[in-house]
Amino acid sequence: MIVLSLATAVLPGCTLEQIMIGQWYHISTPRSGACPSLEWQFVVDPQRSIGGYLSGDGQQWIANLSGRLNADDSFQITATDLTGNRTANVTGQFTSQVSTISIHGDAAGSGCDGQTFKLRLGGYFSFPGGGGGGGGGGGG
Repeated sequence: MIVLSLATAVLPGCTLEQIMIGQWYHISTPRSGACPSLEWQFVVDPQRSIGGYLSGDGQQWIANLSGRLNADDSFQITATDLTGNRTANVTGQFTSQVSTISIHGDAAGSGCDGQTFKLRLGGYFSFPGGGGGGGGGGGG
């Protein structure tokens, strides 16, 4: 599987050239309070629909991801745990400076509900086909 992390260019918001349709993206969010470190892996299709999965500590698959990437690089993702009983709405935006990911719901565990992560993903799209997660800090 091709794995990539997210970031952007000089101005806030990605351009279509930076969002590589059909490529897998990989973002790591750090542990924050009771929320474990999370690995977000997803792909954006030509209609800008998002599909993928979420892994927790130890790389166990904990939720499926589905959503939409908007033209301004804001996004809405629904994370649904593997039992289908718990969900989380995940929103945010990818920018060249600090990208945000906010979790509202318990699909990643109750400790993640209400968490917002601010990540410096800087020049990631400059490196097609590779790259690691976020760096930057988590918040609450």
